[in-house]
Amino acid sequence: MRIASAIPALVAASALCACAQPVVSQNAAATGVQAAANQPLASRPTVGDEAAAAAANSIAVEFQPGSAQLSQGADQKLDVAARLFRDVGPVVMFATGYSDPTGDEYSNLLLSARRAQVAKLALVARGIPANRLLIRALGESDLTNQANPDDPENRRVVITWRIL
Repeated sequence: MRIASAIPALVAASALCACAQPVVSQNAAATGVQAAANQPLASRPTVGDEAAAAAANSIAVEFQPGSAQLSQGADQKLDVAARLFRDVGPVVMFATGYSDPTGDEYSNLLLSARRAQVAKLALVARGIPANRLLIRALGESDLTNQANPDDPENRRVVITWRIL
């Protein structure tokens, strides 16, 4: 008699467990922005880079002047961001684009948005779910080097993350 009364509870528990399992399928949020799936990482893990990025809670990726083309070394920084995402498991990552003050303000805002989108696509290509990556564009509003506006550090995307 006791076993018969426990069966509905077991069926309900099984149904809840089945619902809680993640469905392995294409990321619906990534439709239209999905890059090639699971590209191998371009660099090997370096404890120093990852420790510095984890301590700062950010990684800066630089860009070529006037374009949304990644600079040399960007692949390694994006690899570090992807590894940290896998290891730390943040709720969300932000890719915030910036530009130097060359050109008009509106064009710089659009350029910073394109840069943030390029960084997002690169992270999606490394296996990060697109629905966990948000982009922001701030244009020329926050120069890292005020004294030298043409400094490559002003043409950047800063990747940050939030952990619960």
